[in-house]
Amino acid sequence: MSHSSPDVASDPSQEAMALLKWKASLQNHNHSLLPSWTLSSPNVTNTSIHLKTKLSPCTWFGISCNHAESITSVNLTSTSLKGTLHELSFSLFPNLVLIDLSVNELFGVIPPQISHLKNLEVLYLYSNKLFGSIPNEIGNLNSLRDIVLGENQLSGSIPYSIGNLTNLKDLYLHTNNLSGAIPEEIGNLKSLLDLALSTNQLSGSIPLSIGNLSNLKFLYLCGNNLSGAIPEEIGNLKSLSDLELGTNQFSGSIPRSIGNLINLKILHLHTNNLSGAILEEIGNLKSVSDLEISTNQLSGSIPCSIGNLTNLKALYLHTNNLSGAILEEIGNLKSLSDLELSKNQFSGSIPRSIGNLSNLKFLYLRSNNLSGAIPEEIGNLKSLWDLELSKNPFSGSIPRSIGNLSNLKFLYLYSNNLSGAIPEEIDNLKSLSDLELSTNQLSGPIPHFIGNLSNLKYLYLDRNNFYGTIPAEIGNLKFLLNLSLNHNHLSGVITPSLTNLSNIKMLSLAYNNLSGLIPGMVGN
Repeated sequence: MSHSSPDVASDPSQEAMALLKWKASLQNHNHSLLPSWTLSSPNVTNTSIHLKTKLSPCTWFGISCNHAESITSVNLTSTSLKGTLHELSFSLFPNLVLIDLSVNELFGVIPPQISHLKNLEVLYLYSNKLFGSIPNEIGNLNSLRDIVLGENQLSGSIPYSIGNLTNLKDLYLHTNNLSGAIPEEIGNLKSLLDLALSTNQLSGSIPLSIGNLSNLKFLYLCGNNLSGAIPEEIGNLKSLSDLELGTNQFSGSIPRSIGNLINLKILHLHTNNLSGAILEEIGNLKSVSDLEISTNQLSGSIPCSIGNLTNLKALYLHTNNLSGAILEEIGNLKSLSDLELSKNQFSGSIPRSIGNLSNLKFLYLRSNNLSGAIPEEIGNLKSLWDLELSKNPFSGSIPRSIGNLSNLKFLYLYSNNLSGAIPEEIDNLKSLSDLELSTNQLSGPIPHFIGNLSNLKYLYLDRNNFYGTIPAEIGNLKFLLNLSLNHNHLSGVITPSLTNLSNIKMLSLAYNNLSGLIPGMVGN
């Protein structure tokens, strides 16, 4: 790896002995760990080796050297190292450019003496068990380009001195126990491409200086205790591809300047306290493929401009206070795989343009005020796995076209005002695992073809107006776990075929006009 500073004169034997001393301090050093790390002469056993015999570490596993045989790289990722960094004499490695000790079991603190590595460009210590604070001295390593300390148990605050590292391109401190504020000095890192501070306990607001990071492509702040408004300055980050601010305590409105981020592919603002409307400017983000603004306090309607987001694959707006109609423009989003609008106050009918979404796998509209008939166009969604329309006032019959959804595993239509019979086309849904139609006004007999749905685990038909006998074919449902038929007008003798339901966990037949005994095997 090239570096800007000239090679510093050093003693390779001294460097080798420093590594052997560190190896000896590791808890598992006797178990064939790093077998190539050994003295070259069997007659030499003391630490004064460098005075008598030249010992070169350049052929050792994980070690690279320069032309003078001074170590430039230590790469020991995923080598089962267990121990600390306390015995590693950093001052003896003046030409070290890269140190990668990631994915091991190192514990203890990061020693302040790491600041001796003046030429260090890459520091990878991620996925270990390091604890304690990030030493303030790390700010002396002016050559650093990559710092990756994620997935440890580091605590304390992010040192202000990190703002000195103006050559830094990647800063990954995610998945630790860091607390306190994000320092304002972070805005000095104008070469930064990736900033990952997610899954910590950081608090306070996003510093306004973040707007200085004009080269930033990835900003991960999710999973902290950050609060206050998302600053308008975030709109200066025009190179951003991925902005993830979810699972914090941000409040106020979504800044209009977010519409400037025309290179954005992923925008996660979910699980905060954001309020106000989703702005028309969201329609500027024509590259976005994943838009998650769920679990906030957003209100108003979905802007028409959302129809511009033709690269969108996932749209999550659930658990807000959004209202108004689901727009016809939603049908423009032909790349959409996931549409999640549950737990809002949407009203009106499902637009017929929904049938354009031929790549849709998940359609969740539960717990809204949607009404009218479920459109026949729903049957065009032949990739659909999960259709969740429960807890709305939908009326009319279940559309026959639902039988086209041959990949459907979950069909939830409970707690609506649906009427009429279960259409025979449901017999086509051979992949169905859950069929939940309870709390409607469905009528007619329970159809015999229900017994053909051989993968069914959950069948809820309770609280409807079904009549007639329980069809014997229900006994064919070998995987059935829950069967709920209560609160209907079923009559006749309880079919003995229910004894075939050997996996049944819950059976509810109450509030009907049935006679006979529940078969003894059922419910055991």
